This record gives sequence, C-alpha cells and structure tokens, in this order.
Amino acid sequence: MPRRRSPSAARRRIPVQAAAAYLFALAALVHAPAPLAQSPVPLTLAEAQRLALQRSPQLASQSAMAEASREMAVAAGELPDPQVFAGMENLSLSGADAWTLRDGMTMARIGVMQEFPREAKRRLRSERALREAERVEVVAQADALSIRRETAAAWLNAHYAQRAERAIAAQIAEAELQAALAGAAYRSGRGAQGDVLAAQSALIDLRNRKVEAQLAARRARIALARYVGNEADRQLAEPPALDALPEPVERLVAVDSQPEVRRLEAQAAVLDTESRLARANRDPDWSVEVSYGYRYNNPDMVSVMLRMPLPWSPGTRQDREHAAKLKERDAAGAMREDARRMRVAEVRQMLAEWDAMREQARAIRDELIPLARARTEAALASYRGGAGTLAAVLEARRGELEADIALINAEQAAARSWAWLANLTPGEPR
Repeated sequence: MPRRRSPSAARRRIPVQAAAAYLFALAALVHAPAPLAQSPVPLTLAEAQRLALQRSPQLASQSAMAEASREMAVAAGELPDPQVFAGMENLSLSGADAWTLRDGMTMARIGVMQEFPREAKRRLRSERALREAERVEVVAQADALSIRRETAAAWLNAHYAQRAERAIAAQIAEAELQAALAGAAYRSGRGAQGDVLAAQSALIDLRNRKVEAQLAARRARIALARYVGNEADRQLAEPPALDALPEPVERLVAVDSQPEVRRLEAQAAVLDTESRLARANRDPDWSVEVSYGYRYNNPDMVSVMLRMPLPWSPGTRQDREHAAKLKERDAAGAMREDARRMRVAEVRQMLAEWDAMREQARAIRDELIPLARARTEAALASYRGGAGTLAAVLEARRGELEADIALINAEQAAARSWAWLANLTPGEPR
C-alpha cells in the first residue's frame, strides 16, 4: 500500500511550496524592466545642459556686460565733446553805468573750448575697454562650464537615485516576504520569535533607506529644475558611455587653455593696459579755447587760449600710480600661476578618481555580481532539493541586491568624475 503522509508533514510542506512560488515571482519582479514615465522623449544629459545654458540669466548678464565694454571702447578712443561758454566780463556794479555794457571795460563773451587728450592715452583707454570685454567673455565661458558641471551633477544624482530606489524597493519586497514566512513559521511552532523580530527590524531599516533614497531623488530633481525648469519632471535617459573621455588626457592636463586659468590671464591683461595708461599720464594733455568778445562803442575782440596741466611732482603722483598698477599686474600674474597649478592638481585627481571608480565598477559588475548570483542559484538549488533553508536563499538574494547597489554607487562616482572632466573646455555639451 502507498505510504500516507502524516498531517504534520503536510503542514510543513505547504508553507515551503508557497514560499517557493513567492520567491520565483519575486525573482521575476526584481529583474523585470522598470516602467517608463509618461513623457515619450527622455531628457538626456546633453539636452539638460543645453537648456541650462539657454535659460541662464547669469550668462545673459555677462553677455550684456561684454557688449557694454565693447561700446565703451569706441567712445574711449574719441575726443571729448567740445564745451561752449558764454558770459559777461568786468560788469560794473555801481556808478552810472552799473549793470550795463556802456562801461569800456565790460564785455559780453562767447566761445568754445576743446580738450585734446594725447592719442596714446585715447588708444590705451580704448584698449583697456576691449581687454575688459575679453575678460568678461572668458568669465562667462568659465561660468558656462560651471553651470554645465552643476547641471550634470544634478542630472546624474537624479538618475542614480532612481536606480537606488528600485533596488531598495526590491529589497523591501524580499524583506516583507521573509517577515511573512518567519511569522508563519513562528505561529506553526517551527520558528523562533527572534527570527520574526530580526526580519521586522530589517524591514523597518529598509523602509527608512527607501525614504532617504526618495528624498535624495527629490532633492536632485529640485536641483535640476533650477537649471532646466519644468523639464526636470521628464523621464531621464540613460547616461552617456563612461569608458572614454571626450578629449585626450594630455589636452585635459594642459590647463592653460581652460577658462578658469584664462580669466586670470585676461585680468592681468587689463591691469597691464592700466599700467601703461598710468605711465602715459606723465605726459599732460592740452586744450584750446577760442572766444569772441563784444564791447559797447569799442572794438570787438577775439581771444585764443591754450591750457595744459603742469605735472608739478610726477615722482609722488604719476610715478606712484604707475608703480601701483605694475604691482597689481604682478599680483594677477602670481594668482594665475597659482590657479594653473591648482587646476592641474584638480584634473589629475579627478582622472585618478575616474580610473579608480571605473575599475571598482568593473570588479563589481564582472566579479562580485556573478558570484552573488551564483550563490543565489546554489541556494535555490539546495532549497529545491530539500537540503537548504529559505533563509539562506533570501540572504543570498539580499547579497545580490546589495552588490547591485554597490555597482550603482561606483558607476555614479565614475559618472560624476566623467562629467567634470567632460566640461573643462568650451564646446557643445557631450
């Protein structure tokens, strides 16, 4: 006769079958593709950067300032406007001819005066305005790159925060299953209360991590909206390939062409022009005044006057001003050299971080994750054969998901380094 199963054996078998069904369904859920957002066109990193540049009021302000300096360059090279004057000279205040033109000394006078700054000074003033326009343009380029980097950081933070949310949601689903199975085992007398408490504690911890991940994703979206507005609500595309930099390493390390260094060169050029202008102030300007005088019952008169400042003590005025401008120029040159060295160190550090994070991501993706999945498959096989436990399977699956989170963190760090290195020189966003 066939052997009958005992009621206790049947009771032990039913939870195991249900657990297996839940587990396989959970595995399909973990590896299923994430649902797409409503927007049909994802927001790429390059598009977000272009939108940020187009909508930046800071860049619009600097563009206007550069145009203003170029307009001033034209005006600075021209002669000052002539001055017209009119008045009375030697007007009597008493006597029979008081307040009249009948006195022989009284004269109505009208004339024009023109200043003639030296051509070298006018040329240097115009050149200084042009150098200032170039400085503002370089500063605008540096600020544009800063906006691109900040936009990329916000976009990447939002992208990887979403991936972390999905990974933690999968962990929560496993923890809920484990807590349910531990509770069922405890109620049937086959499990310990400590297992139930441990499963519930793990579930609470994961839910807290989910809240933190949601907050990080929300903060990233808010930061992205600062640059792209409502476009930040769109679905995000996949990040660009991180295996290669958009420019050779040699060009990245050659920082002399980068706006962060060039803006100090432009400032030194402005100060150099100001120092030459201060030196030119040793040579005084001059002006001409021509006037016509009308006298009552007397011959009319014409006057021609030539005026010129007298540099009484150039050693205490013009020379001191020239020396001060030279020192300011030297200070700007020293700051430029310090900025260049700092920039080289930053680029090399970011290159080292990019290499390290890529290597870490490769090791996790090619070594750790396959090992974690193999462990899960082994635990499932052992469980199906009756030699393993469900707790071992869930622990292995949790380790696999932890490896996925580690991969997300490593790829995010590599992506941030890549985005920083990809926005060192002007050009179209990559």
